[in-house]
Amino acid sequence: DSENFSENFSEYGLSKREIEVLQHIALGLSNEEISEKMFVSNNTIKTHIKNIYSKLDVKNRIQALKKIQAV
Repeated sequence: DSENFSENFSEYGLSKREIEVLQHIALGLSNEEISEKMFVSNNTIKTHIKNIYSKLDVKNRIQALKKIQAV
């Protein structure tokens, strides 16, 4: 449930959009697929992902997903 999902990340200071991107990553979608679903450019998704990695202090999707699963 996405309500609980977003509550888990409040401690990392993720925005609603970043959480949305993270949910799509968790589903295994590519940046291109995420950008189509969210109606934004691929570059916007890349920026969101860069910000997510920075806030979670990780370097890639796998580390990000492991970190959020630990939450």
